[in-house]
Parts: sequence; structure tokens; C-alpha cells
Amino acid sequence: MLQSFCKKQGFPDGELVTEKKLVYFLDTEVLNRPLRSSQYKKDRTRPDGSKVEQTLGSNSITQYINAIVDLWKFQKSIGTNSFPNPRGYAVSALMTGRLHKESERKREQYLDRAAGTLQDGYSKDKIKDFVRYCWQGWRTKDLKHRKPQAQESYLRTAVDFLFSHNMLLRGESRRQLQFPDLFTISLPNEGPTPCWPMIMIMNNGKTNQFGRLQYMGVMRHQDPLLCTMSQAAFYLFYRWQIAGESPPRFRSRPEWYNFHFFKGSDREKPISYEIQLKWANEVYKAINLSTDKKTHAGRAQGSKQAELEGVEENKIRRAGQWNQDALTNCYLTHLPRKFLRSMAGFQPDAIGNYYLPRAKIQPPDSLVRALWPWIDQWLAWFQSNDPTNEPPSGATSQEQEDRDDMAAQGFLQLLNQLRIILLQDSVLLQAQFPRHSMWDDPIFAREDYTAFAEQIRQSLLCTETPQEIQLRQTLPIIADRLSVLQKDIHQAVDRHGYQAHEQLRKISRQLHDLLSGHVTFAVRAMDASIIEARTPDSDSFTPSSQLAACLSEASSLQPPVDKQQLLPQGIDTPSSLVSPSRSLYSLSRTTQTVPEVWREWICGLGANPSVQSLERSYGATWRPSSRERVMFCRRKVIIDEIYARYGKGLSLDAAVEELELVRCRGKLSLYQLSQLLSKAR
Repeated sequence: MLQSFCKKQGFPDGELVTEKKLVYFLDTEVLNRPLRSSQYKKDRTRPDGSKVEQTLGSNSITQYINAIVDLWKFQKSIGTNSFPNPRGYAVSALMTGRLHKESERKREQYLDRAAGTLQDGYSKDKIKDFVRYCWQGWRTKDLKHRKPQAQESYLRTAVDFLFSHNMLLRGESRRQLQFPDLFTISLPNEGPTPCWPMIMIMNNGKTNQFGRLQYMGVMRHQDPLLCTMSQAAFYLFYRWQIAGESPPRFRSRPEWYNFHFFKGSDREKPISYEIQLKWANEVYKAINLSTDKKTHAGRAQGSKQAELEGVEENKIRRAGQWNQDALTNCYLTHLPRKFLRSMAGFQPDAIGNYYLPRAKIQPPDSLVRALWPWIDQWLAWFQSNDPTNEPPSGATSQEQEDRDDMAAQGFLQLLNQLRIILLQDSVLLQAQFPRHSMWDDPIFAREDYTAFAEQIRQSLLCTETPQEIQLRQTLPIIADRLSVLQKDIHQAVDRHGYQAHEQLRKISRQLHDLLSGHVTFAVRAMDASIIEARTPDSDSFTPSSQLAACLSEASSLQPPVDKQQLLPQGIDTPSSLVSPSRSLYSLSRTTQTVPEVWREWICGLGANPSVQSLERSYGATWRPSSRERVMFCRRKVIIDEIYARYGKGLSLDAAVEELELVRCRGKLSLYQLSQLLSKAR
């Protein structure tokens, strides 16, 4: 377009790009250019009957500018253009003025004001309508003996749509998806139902131009119609079982690495954008769903749905690969599990609640192995250490064997999970779409499948949520308290065990000193009255007091010496313990909450003594350094406030929780809380 414009204007320098020429081109050819006729454009008239001329929007004008700037860069690189960048002040001023009038332009041209807002999207019910139509839409069309091809295309469109919505994938990423890019691993601690998500490797795309390794995945959904893994399993089942496509052979990488998940005319060719858009438009029109950018709508709406369900922004950014920071790009390679839970129909923060009633009954091994039996054959071949073990029949190739191909084993493990999902979900989908030709496959006529299907139906009639999930859902506070209580019990047991061990060691050292002669003492006869007066009560009798009595007798028979010289290190004197020469304990610098400060003060952290016991035994001598004294004073302010609230009628636990609530609401550190309490006194 710029070339014809330059020829029409007869510029002496021809197509050489300059800023003045760009501004002139935009002003005369682009800014007020009416939209071309299209099936998506509706001609409108004003109330007086005049026609509404719809013009280009700001985004389209920006694309013109970008294209012409790219032409300038090319001319600059080959040395034919010495002018500065055409995107100068004049172009910026022109676009700024255009943006100021953008809202007025949309009003004058009666553009849909809901476009791009929260209204521009679809609900979960519309997603079900989309998938439901893909299962039965072939019945409403005159297919001219093309029913098998249409059924496969409809199933492919359903999976393509769910990939876009649940995994936030761009259209290009979905079209370029190949079998080696898919695998599965077990996600632990998700709930009673084992969680094997479908994970996709992405090392190219619009925001990944340099082959950076990225992941995205999807969990099995609560509803089979909304489940990406379930719909993917049926799509592959139709290709391999109904359409007659031969399954991949994994003997060497060149034999299957080029196979596309969304195949075009050939499985080594991806589906084209035009075909992808054509089938999406057909389903959108059939279910009366209107939205812009149909192949990109799932990515936008999936993000909005996750936000409305409480997923944090950073988790959505990671899921959609919008993060460009060094932490995400270089180190974080794991899945955003909160986002995955949300898109599977679960609460994002509900750890341990992953439970699918329809997955409670597992299909028998005979039925599983009857579906895609080559999966077990190939897995056995990969796991075999015998080099003479031949691959499954039909896998003839001159290529070298790739027995260590991790991508093949990961994809086979995924297929192993998908066939279990297919058998379980087929019971529900067969009831919804009984006329689909997929159910004519012999696998669904087996006796073991009939018995398994009946078990599934009976189990779904009386589903019971596991008790652990009921506890988490109905009594989350009690569940959290029980977890904290369990940790406190373990800490208390460890603390008391440590204290008992230290007491035994002390008694052992004292006995050793007595028996080895390190402590000098003498025995003499005493009157019964003196013995009776010096005999301690049974309740107050301790080895330390008995040893002190012996030492007292020894000192009365020998020349007077310092009592500390007679006692070895570690033996208590009758009056008090030996003062420490250095700090016995340093207050924890990692403590961040009031309950942690209270636990350190009363019970101690780990195997360390409590601050309360140190104060009672040593006074201020256990903290000789100025740093410890300052830290102690700050913590003491918080402890004093707890006891002050306790004196007003609160329990100690309630006082601790109330003070922690003050800290959290004010977003205060322990130091700031201490300062606040000091000022309030």
C-alpha cells in the first residue's frame, strides 16, 4: 500500500521512508479509511437514514506504523536510508490526538460498548454448550457422506477450545503441538483421587522466541464435558479406533516426533489457521455465542474466570506465560497448581480436596489392556534391559533404536492415564450422546465393560465425600488447629525428651565426680537430732541438694576454700548455678509472628531452653551481649502486653491471637509492633 501511495504522489526519493512521508500517508490513506466489507461487519445507518462509515481503530493504525518502521529498518540495514527513525514526535502527536478521539469514534460508529469488557465472554454453561454441540453437531448438518470426517473435526474443535480456555494457550501454540510435547507426572498431596495432569512442553511461541523451556498443564475436571483430558482421550480414540489412523511407533524418534496433536490433512502437518477458525466459527454461531478473536477467546476468558475464582495474579501470569522476570524464566519450571485446581473445578487454595466420584471405581486390568494394547507392549520394550528384545510388531525401521527416549515414555504414561479416563467417562457421555458412532467400537460391547459401567452408575447414585475432605470443607479452622496441635505435641515431646536427657547427663557427671575423687568429702558420725534436722523432705529431695549436704560436711572438716573450686563444671551449688561466662542462648532472628515469640518465651524453639527458664535460672547473665539485651527488651514488651491482656480477663491463647491480629491488620513487623506497644504505654 505504501508503494502505490509513493508512486501516486510521485516522491523524488521513491519509497524511502521518512517521518514526514509516514505522517502524510497516515493522514491521507489510513486514519479515515473505511473498513473493507466482511462477513463479520454489519452495515449500520443512523436514525436519519444516513450510512455509518466505520473506520480503522487505533490498534489497526499502530500495525500500519509498525510495518512501515520495519521497512525503514530494512532500508537502514542495506544502507539506502540515512534518515532517523520515522516514529518521531510528529507520529506520536498524531497518534495521541487519535487516541483522544477514540471513544468519540466508537460512539459515533455505534460500536459494541461491551466488547473487551467482562461481558465479552462466556460462562461455564456456554462451554458445556460448545462441547455438547461438538458431540452432536454432525447430526444437524447435511454432511454428504462425510460423517466420519465431520465427527473428527468436531471432536478436535472441542479439544482445541478446552486447550485454549483451561491452559491459556494461543492459537499458534495449539496448532504447533506435537505428541512428544505431552507427558504426565503424579502430583502428590492433591487429594484422595490420584492426580495425573496432562502437561505440555512449550519452547516456542509469541512470547518465547528463544527456545526457553516452559510448561503448562491441566488436571482432570469434575465434569466430563469440561474436562480437557477426557475430551482429548476421545479425540485420540476416534482417530485411532474409528477413523483407522495407525497409532504411533516409538522405536526411533523420527518415526513419531513429527506427529501433530491437531493434525491437518496429514498427521505430520498441523491444522491451518483457516480450518481452525472455520470450525470455531461454526460452533460459535450454532450456540449463539458472539465474541471477538474466536481462536484467542479462551485465553482471555480463562484468565478472567481464574481471577473471579480467587486465583492470584502472579499465578495467572505464570499460567499464561506473561511473566518475563528472571525468577520465572530461569528457575520456576513447576506448574501453577492453584491455577490448575481452579480450572479443574476446585477451590484454588483447597489443598487435599481433589476428589472425583466417577474415578472411585477403577476399570479391570483386562479391560484397560484391551484398549490400546500397544501401550503396554511399548512400555515393556522401553523397560526391558535385554538388547535382543524386539520392539512390537510392525515397528520396522532402519533408524537406530531410541530405548532411552524419555519423551516416548512420558507420552505413553499419559496415554495409559487417558485410556482409564476414557473408560470411566464413557459411561456418562454414552448416556448423553447415545447416537455417536464412537460407541459402535467393540471395546464398549465387552462383558467386563458392561459390568464396569454398571458399577460406575451404581457408585454415582450414592456418592459420599471422603471424611478428610468433609473435615477440610466444613471445619477448616478445626483442621488447621489440629495440624498446629500435632506440631506442638511433637515439639513438646522433643523438648521434654531433651530435658530428661540433660538431667540424666548431669546426674551421671555428678556421680562420676564423687566416685572418681574429683570432689573431696569426709564422712563423720552425727547425732540423731542433727541428722533429723538436716534430712530433706521427700518432696524436695534432689541429687543436687544431697550433694550439697555432702559438700557442706566436707568443707567443715577441711581448710576453708572457695566452694566453686571444689565443684567440677556442670554441678550446681546449693544456692545458685554458676554464672555463665558467655551467652547461653541467642533469641531467634527468624521469628515473625506473636505466637512464635510466645512459644519461644514459654516453651522454647526446638531443643532449646525457653527464655522464661533462662531468666529464672540465670537472670540477666545469660544475655551478656548488647545485641541480645536489645532484642530481649523488644520481645519483653510484647510478652508484657500479653500478660496485661491476660490480667483483663482474656486467656493467654486469646491474648496471643488478639495481639497477632493487631500485627497482621497493621502489616507490622515484630519490631514495629514493639515500638507501637511502647508508645501506647
